[in-house]
Amino acid sequence: MDLTLLLKTGKLFADLDDPDLVALQQIATRRELRKGQPVFREGQPSRGFFLAVSGGVKIFRLGPDGRERVLHVIEPGETFAEAALFMDTYPADAEALVNGTTVIQLDKTGFRNLLARDPKFSAKIFAALVQWLRDLRDAVTDLTLKEVPARFASYVLSLPADATGTVRATASKTTVAHMIGTTKETFSRLLNRLGRRRILTWRGTALRILNRPRLEAIARNDERI
Repeated sequence: MDLTLLLKTGKLFADLDDPDLVALQQIATRRELRKGQPVFREGQPSRGFFLAVSGGVKIFRLGPDGRERVLHVIEPGETFAEAALFMDTYPADAEALVNGTTVIQLDKTGFRNLLARDPKFSAKIFAALVQWLRDLRDAVTDLTLKEVPARFASYVLSLPADATGTVRATASKTTVAHMIGTTKETFSRLLNRLGRRRILTWRGTALRILNRPRLEAIARNDERI
């Protein structure tokens, strides 16, 4: 697929017009990744930021005990490592979650030049980044103020579902458990409870929402499970 069409899938670029996208295409490089292949490593010199087109990417750091601390799971349409535009190195690790993950890398110098020479382009990008910061604030609020079931429910509801209420998960159960701040054992028990109560099931890569109103109530902390 043409790079311009792929760039249109990015939420950060939703308000850009065709000339803007053509300019972005000039500084864009498409990368195909296999599961576990790094997009970048913590401390590596920053060369730009990225748009996830297919598959998924996990952003993580290694703790003092050597265990992964998953910071975020990047879904298709999301950009990541935007801070690298203004940093010398990447602040965390990023790896492909599944085979066939596709990302587009936007060159750091080229993107900064676009921002500097086109005020209208800059305004559109910064407006999108403000919305991204609001979403990040909400995510941090979820992590600090909500209990584990509410965090998981919020995560599931943030993902696109088909007409049957099915969500295709790119992240493993272990990765999601780490992301919402719990152990895989606690997360497994939560999934069992959700399944028994006919609220949600997770089989293979398919997350099926059986009762959206109850899942929304759990996300609001209005229902305990």
